[in-house]
Amino acid sequence: MRRPYTLMLALALASCSPDGGSFSYDAADVDGAGTDTSGLDTPVDYTPPDSSPDDNDADGYSPADGDCNDFERFVNPGAFDDPENGVDDDCDTVADNPFTGCDCDAEPTLAGGLDLCDPRFLVLAEEVGPAPDAAWGRDVHTQYGSAGNDLSVRAGCGYTILDTGRVAPYVGTGSNRQPGTDFYASTVLECPGEETDPDPTGGTGDVDICDTEQLVVHLRAPTNASGFSFDFIYLSSEYPEYVGFGYNDTFYAILKRLSMPAQNISYDDLGNEIEVDNAFFENPPVTRLDGTGYSDTCYSLLGVAEPCGSSTGWLRSSWNIEPGEEFTLTFSIHDEGDGIYDSMVILDNFAWSLSPVEQGTIII
Repeated sequence: MRRPYTLMLALALASCSPDGGSFSYDAADVDGAGTDTSGLDTPVDYTPPDSSPDDNDADGYSPADGDCNDFERFVNPGAFDDPENGVDDDCDTVADNPFTGCDCDAEPTLAGGLDLCDPRFLVLAEEVGPAPDAAWGRDVHTQYGSAGNDLSVRAGCGYTILDTGRVAPYVGTGSNRQPGTDFYASTVLECPGEETDPDPTGGTGDVDICDTEQLVVHLRAPTNASGFSFDFIYLSSEYPEYVGFGYNDTFYAILKRLSMPAQNISYDDLGNEIEVDNAFFENPPVTRLDGTGYSDTCYSLLGVAEPCGSSTGWLRSSWNIEPGEEFTLTFSIHDEGDGIYDSMVILDNFAWSLSPVEQGTIII
């Protein structure tokens, strides 16, 4: 049952990282200015050198700094190596370096599951969430649900999951996500609804925000990058009960650039955020979600069989960025109106682009 509330207070969220490190984070600070003590990703002290008289292409690197083509400003040690252009973009002596997923490690981080592997560009990664154990709402998997469903890895060996319910217990069991998991149930009767709405526009302020799970990545764009993209799929057990209901569990990808307001960059052609009323959400369900708990059969009060959930298909969000620019991406999902009826987002295949991209979200 979903209930509107008017009380909205800032909530300090605390939890554990997958490898045991603890952290604290202010949920009101969704653009990433909180303090991370998780130890998941160490900040990199990396600043391109200033342009010098020997820097012919004015890209901040001279031959003495390792610039292997000082007459091409997009080739230098601060660049990413495009895998298909036949150029040694990053001056490591190898052209078109093969992709090596850092999510192939024994214990990949959440940033690694998203394929953010290069420490030159990942300044810091932070986790946010009230779950008493990180495996409840945040995890990295090589396959979620049953083998052969439509949730295969997009790149590397795994992907990152953010879930408003328990992640681990549902894998392969088929246990449905209704009523799902309220992270607060062990301490109070229900989610108090006091978490800050992650909506970068400010939100409505009149509904409960519960079980928020976030991955906040602070990034420095490569010197030759003009854009980026990432792949994701959103699943929700709010289908079909809350289609057209007016407020729903939501996934945001919040971009925060210096001197610019935060904005959500994942939406449909009408500008709708990613939830069950989004144009990408499948009604009726099409994507195979076997073993996830989001495709089971439930029964209405009248005994009518109906799905216990549905999803979008795999989507890709892309956005333009300035070469060398620092920015923050907050991947965020939350329960809205209550702490039950779980929703999930799977994130994978973050990639830089040499050329400007068509901004927005598409089906892939």
